[in-house]
Amino acid sequence: MNIRTVNSIDALTELLQDGDVLINFTSEAIASLAPAVSISQDGRAGLIQGPAYPVDGNIDTKAVSNLVKDDQQLVVVTDGIDKSAEVVAQLFKHEVSHVVYVLDQVCAADDFMDEEDSEAVAERLRQLGYI
Repeated sequence: MNIRTVNSIDALTELLQDGDVLINFTSEAIASLAPAVSISQDGRAGLIQGPAYPVDGNIDTKAVSNLVKDDQQLVVVTDGIDKSAEVVAQLFKHEVSHVVYVLDQVCAADDFMDEEDSEAVAERLRQLGYI
């Protein structure tokens, strides 16, 4: 299985190649020029030109594999590998060329506490006798 980590959706769109087909297991739509797998309300899989809307893990992988031609690669995008693990296993079973991109949840540690907050915490720890 080919699993890669990518920092953002923007970075992902730069990595897409001609012939890639997206299937989105994240919680948000992905704007891309690549065709995307879409699941209709009655559960049928199809390809659309436009944003890749989120799908859940309960999809017919055989139908999805039939959408991907021999010269195409299915790009599975997920924000947690557990969300797409069953689908990826089935794609491997059906011998569908695919790659999995896991969105790296970048920690915004700098946004968590600014300098003023850290000074207030340090002062409180001093008052309590920890520092």
